[in-house]
Amino acid sequence: MQAKQLEQLLHQEIPITQALAIEVLELEQKNILVKAPFDQNKNIHNTAFAGSIYTTATLAGWSLLTNYLKINDLPGSVVLASAEIKYQKPVNGDIIASCQLPNTDELSQFHQQLTKKKRGRLTLEIAVTEEEKIKAKFIGQFAVV
Repeated sequence: MQAKQLEQLLHQEIPITQALAIEVLELEQKNILVKAPFDQNKNIHNTAFAGSIYTTATLAGWSLLTNYLKINDLPGSVVLASAEIKYQKPVNGDIIASCQLPNTDELSQFHQQLTKKKRGRLTLEIAVTEEEKIKAKFIGQFAVV
């Protein structure tokens, strides 16, 4: 899937992504970069809204895993099962969330779960950055059902 195709899928499947003006900047087989523009996602303090930061991180993980399912012709829907975020510093510009699939062993186990049980869970770490500095760290457990 191409970045713009995935972005269209996001806007179709998760309508709030349109209001947040979510963009998929980069998409490769094992990593993704998702952006939420500052103007649509700022708060009363003129910093990025914490909910938008959390949502953008969630969407990066959801999108990367959804793409993984499509590439590998695996059935199922991705949902966020649990998550934790640590806001380290305010974001004063566009929200950029980056995510990479885990190492080969972990990914292989996940793939086997999906193949055998038709469901599985995978923990993803997402970094939220501004000007290449980490501003928040998100750890989410995504389930495929």
